Amino acid sequence: MKKSEKVLLGVFAFLFLAIIGGGGLMYAFKNYMAIREENDTLRDRLGDMNLAISQGAEWADRHGWLEENCPAFSSRQEASAKLLEAITGEAEKIGLSIGGKEFLEAARTLGPDGLPLEENLGYFDQAAVKITLTGVQEKALFAWLHALQQPKSFLGVTRLQINPSGTNKAVNCEVEFTQFYREKSAPKVTKTNTP
Repeated sequence: MKKSEKVLLGVFAFLFLAIIGGGGLMYAFKNYMAIREENDTLRDRLGDMNLAISQGAEWADRHGWLEENCPAFSSRQEASAKLLEAITGEAEKIGLSIGGKEFLEAARTLGPDGLPLEENLGYFDQAAVKITLTGVQEKALFAWLHALQQPKSFLGVTRLQINPSGTNKAVNCEVEFTQFYREKSAPKVTKTNTP
């Protein structure tokens, strides 16, 4: 082999090793970064799991409080009737006269099979009532709203529209109240064999 061939062979060998080595280094670097990213993701998941474990007792207490205090009604009609009773009872205590009352149906998104979509059902069942008040004093209105919305009642104002009536801080308003509750399941009736 001539000297020029040896030099040329050496240059090609160097270029070949540089290209292969560079490709190998890039491949190794990409794998290293992917492993590092996976490691960071697993570390974050482990932190989230440890946090969930450490808060388990707190969430169990919250669930217990919910089960203990959440109202249970046998039907939506019963829940609506109790809701209207609570609203009118509190209005009478404060001296408010309720103009219009309307029971509202819950809007449910139906799936292709015609049944309500499971993800839209939520944890609570709901009953809603729309109340119309005309010419009521602001102070009495807000005292009434405050008296009705207590944590243990699971009752809330889900829509409020207030318009001034133009006389002595009196307002006209529409209020939608929603009662959140759990529907009692009907007891199972079993047939017993009698001789």
